[in-house]
Amino acid sequence: MSEDTSWDDRLRGVLTDEWQSSEHLAARLHAKPHTVLARLKDMMRRNLVERRLVSKSQPTPSGKGRVGKATQIAQFRRTPL
Repeated sequence: MSEDTSWDDRLRGVLTDEWQSSEHLAARLHAKPHTVLARLKDMMRRNLVERRLVSKSQPTPSGKGRVGKATQIAQFRRTPL
């Protein structure tokens, strides 16, 4: 991919009508997962993609931190036309 290609264009190339995790999309784009997730959230605010939560937050036992752990798992797909 060219550096001149926008994130919207890069993500549109891999998004389908099927639900996909942000980690899967990041792997296909050879990009960092947190970067792809941030771009997907931006696209979601502009109604270009949809999100669904597939795993709810789990309570963390007392004294255990959440450092580096996702509290929810989401999947994304392009918004149907």
